[in-house]
Amino acid sequence: MEISHFFRDICSSKLNVDHIERLENNIVETVCKFEMIFSLLFFDSMEHLPVHLPFEVKVGGPVQYRGMYPFERLDITGAM
Repeated sequence: MEISHFFRDICSSKLNVDHIERLENNIVETVCKFEMIFSLLFFDSMEHLPVHLPFEVKVGGPVQYRGMYPFERLDITGAM
């Protein structure tokens, strides 16, 4: 549930810097909890990537439209 809340919050359209810093700390704890539950064979680079997402949001702004190709943006907003 914690990872679900993390992705919901990180992909929201309105972000607060304090909230992002809290997410940055919480995701590290969440990944550590995963390591206690699951075998280390479960983990590869993809399970480690959410640790870097809060920094990316601080630098680049909301994630909402950044991960899309231009033709996808055109479909959603009607213009580029």
